[in-house]
Amino acid sequence: MSIDSIISLLTNVGFPVTLSFVLIRYVLQTMGEKLDKLDVSLQELTKAINENKNTPKN
Repeated sequence: MSIDSIISLLTNVGFPVTLSFVLIRYVLQTMGEKLDKLDVSLQELTKAINENKNTPKN
């Protein structure tokens, strides 16, 4: 393998692989943040439902 073919291989394969990893990391981080917010919202909803159950009804 010549130097030119190695450089061509890195350019054609390495860049898309690196870009894919960067995009996957971004998507996972974004989804993680949204899931954390969803978890907090569900905990607050559960707390509100439990408080509503414990209040006397007229």
